[in-house]
Amino acid sequence: MNHERVVLFVDFANIDRAARDVQVEMDYAHLLDYMAEGRFLVEAHVYIPIDPRNEHSLDRLVESLWRSGYVVRQKIGATAGTSYKCNFDVEITMDVLSTAYQVKPDIIVLATGDGDFSPLVQEVRRLGIRLEVASFEASASRELKLKSSGFISLDVYVREALESELGPQGTTGNAGPEPPLEGQMELHPAHDGEEPNNYGTDSAAPLRGDSVNLPNANDY
Repeated sequence: MNHERVVLFVDFANIDRAARDVQVEMDYAHLLDYMAEGRFLVEAHVYIPIDPRNEHSLDRLVESLWRSGYVVRQKIGATAGTSYKCNFDVEITMDVLSTAYQVKPDIIVLATGDGDFSPLVQEVRRLGIRLEVASFEASASRELKLKSSGFISLDVYVREALESELGPQGTTGNAGPEPPLEGQMELHPAHDGEEPNNYGTDSAAPLRGDSVNLPNANDY
């Protein structure tokens, strides 16, 4: 049986901020396994903004992402007042287009809710490649969802993952959950009062198998 070839791109700042908005900490290794289920994962890319005031603050996370199978791209942001800005729109766009033209996968999954990527989505679909958007409902651009080939709701993904971890009665059993690897982010509700990360970006499931299937651009 031939599996569909898929490439994943994760806009880390956008997804991580959206997850914290709903008080969830993402386990990106688990997310990678989910996106690859039933498909042949060609590659997975993640884009990490680095705070210029503390360039090593995410070192453990970056290492854990590499160990999980991601190709990690980092960029040091520019200080802006008491925060900083670090925008990956150009890099993500160039990498997605390069993958579309050179690798020619069956599917590209773009994990972001940023509506600035809507033209990119349309271009990839014009090339005959299915482009699915994965994001949390509240943070996903309406235009991005409308113009994608299918939408993967991370709200449903997180709910299903937590139910699987906790069990139907909200318990993990006698053994308890296995501790995460060093530097790995756990998939669990964030602690009350926890301050969200400020990545300084300019940008503001049904389950994968149940994603909304929209017609490919070539059908018009």
